[in-house]
Amino acid sequence: MVSKKDKYAEEFDKLQREIVRDRVQAIFDRQPAQYRQELEEVGFSWFDDDGPSEEEEERAALPVNANQKLLVDYFEGTLPLSEDVFAALKLERYADNSNYPLIRRYFRVGNQPLKSLIIDGLQRQPTDIDLLCDLALFHEFKPMLSELVGYFTKACQLEEDLQKFAEIVEEFYAETTIDGYDALLALRKIFDSKSDKRKIIDFLASELSNRDHEH
Repeated sequence: MVSKKDKYAEEFDKLQREIVRDRVQAIFDRQPAQYRQELEEVGFSWFDDDGPSEEEEERAALPVNANQKLLVDYFEGTLPLSEDVFAALKLERYADNSNYPLIRRYFRVGNQPLKSLIIDGLQRQPTDIDLLCDLALFHEFKPMLSELVGYFTKACQLEEDLQKFAEIVEEFYAETTIDGYDALLALRKIFDSKSDKRKIIDFLASELSNRDHEH
């Protein structure tokens, strides 16, 4: 399921984390009084905690292009749901200069037109992981666990690409476990024990179990 390239990448990342950890520890052991300067020399940056909060950024955010203005008009109820609105959401998601605070503002308040837009997209593209993640973000601010579970379960049933299936399963588990829902257990009851999908689910369950034992 995991390619050699991915394994090498994982091992490299693990090694990098170990090296950073050791260097940080060495700095505190050697120069505890001058740790700030020493950490900066190995690449650490310091950030000001007095900056604006997410809510302040959201309140200050304004639409700065046609796509953002179209979305705001739709969210505010002055435009109906349309293909243009759906296209604007996708373009904004992948834009290099995406105005994320502006869009997040409508997630935070549980904007109903936004939810309708996400649901409409999932009805047409039920295995789209970006839309599933959008629904999960909406759930974070306006809980709707049964709906979230329903759409993720449907996506798992319909997705035939096993790599994409694994990504959806992982996201499903991550987005619902905080609510006490065991997505892996639920999915194991759906898929035959000899199916490729079930093997992936069992593999992910084993990996999570091993991770928990390590901690």
